[in-house]
Amino acid sequence: MRGEPSLGLEVHQNKFLAEGDRAMTAIVRVVSRGGEAPVARMAAEVLMIDCSSSMRFPSTKIGEARRAAAVAIDVLPDGVRFAVIQGTDIAKVIYPAENGLVTASERTRAEARAAVEHLAAVGGTAMGAWLAKARDLFEGVPDAVRHAILLTDGRNDSQTRADLLSVLNGCEGRFVCDIRGIGDGWEPAELTLIGRVLRGNVDSVVDDDKLAEDFRQLVESAMTKVLPEVRLRIGTMPFSRLRSVKQVFPDEYDLTDRCQEIAVREVELSLGSFASEETRDYQLILDLDPDLEPSHGRDRQLAWTELVSVPGAKTEEDALAIAGQWTHDPVPPTKVNALVSRYAERNALSEALAAGSEACTTGDRATAERELGRAFSLATALRDENMLDRLRAVLEVLEEEGVVRLRDNVPRSALMHLVIATGVSEIAPAPEDRPMPEAAPADAPPVTCAVCHALSPAGANFCVGCRRAFGEAAS
Repeated sequence: MRGEPSLGLEVHQNKFLAEGDRAMTAIVRVVSRGGEAPVARMAAEVLMIDCSSSMRFPSTKIGEARRAAAVAIDVLPDGVRFAVIQGTDIAKVIYPAENGLVTASERTRAEARAAVEHLAAVGGTAMGAWLAKARDLFEGVPDAVRHAILLTDGRNDSQTRADLLSVLNGCEGRFVCDIRGIGDGWEPAELTLIGRVLRGNVDSVVDDDKLAEDFRQLVESAMTKVLPEVRLRIGTMPFSRLRSVKQVFPDEYDLTDRCQEIAVREVELSLGSFASEETRDYQLILDLDPDLEPSHGRDRQLAWTELVSVPGAKTEEDALAIAGQWTHDPVPPTKVNALVSRYAERNALSEALAAGSEACTTGDRATAERELGRAFSLATALRDENMLDRLRAVLEVLEEEGVVRLRDNVPRSALMHLVIATGVSEIAPAPEDRPMPEAAPADAPPVTCAVCHALSPAGANFCVGCRRAFGEAAS
């Protein structure tokens, strides 16, 4: 693919607010189109393989890690700069022999494959040291699309969380890192933290023999990136405040604390690297001043967003407004934006998964079955086959009876595989692609949420305030 890449921006929202509403949710969609082949623009890849002592047991872990690293090396195109790090309580570059990146070729790929055959499991785990070494290696290619993979089977037990966070803060925006957990000894919160700060995909591999194919897909996907970094700017008005920013596609994680203040009521957020054809969605929630006088019959700008100019890329739109307009009547269901609704459903799914997994851990079987059953229903409605497969590994679904039961002796790795997933398997449709629900009768009363007491229009499936499903949270 040739030519200059372009970046587009869209804002999707329910701009109508009922009397008393003091929150606005919007979906900001960033789209990249076109661009030259990534190798021509230079790409760089670093593999970080956990070689701590725990990787010895079972022996398939270190064996499959070697094979996965070899497969990842094999799919690196000629011209890509790369290195392999053996991670223990220190970070050792096992290839190339000199401390730096090497250019991929038939010869260097063969040498690297031979080097990873000697990976040995001995030592502790200091993921911050591995990431710091990757950052230093990438310093030599500042204009490249920089990507890393980190594989681990354990906890970051050789350094403090503060030390890890300090390293992550220094790595943010320097490279994107995908993370994989293997076995059942790793800590979901640690891997999610790394993925969130470094804008990578976080997941686990339950079956060791599937690791190599996963690595291959991660590297092939990384090689489609053409823009090293894209940044989003968000500005608010004197009467509005940015409550949260969450990436909701293709990976789900909260980025609120990653926003950098650059001016009064103005922040910037690194979105990571972008492929030649890629779409990402971000959910913004604004809080409005309680004393703000509602505007009826006309839009009022509540905030704005724009893409920061990227060298070598064309930006298609100027700043776009996030607007609001108050109505004396309950907001009719036909006015509900499809993207906002769909991601409200995904938020509810994430909450149910977290509650169900925690209940499993504490032995509360009844709560686990109720919450994971709710998650199964939401995943079914979202047609999320990836999540449904993960849920079926821990649940027995009795469809005729309409109930789910927690399987006996569920392995910890299956529960961790369930809770760690950040990837969203299917992009939410644009508003015109999804039929709107039928409107409720004109005289139907609004629905009151039993949790936050917000009013939502009759016929709504989710509370407009706290986003809980009305099947459980409304009266």
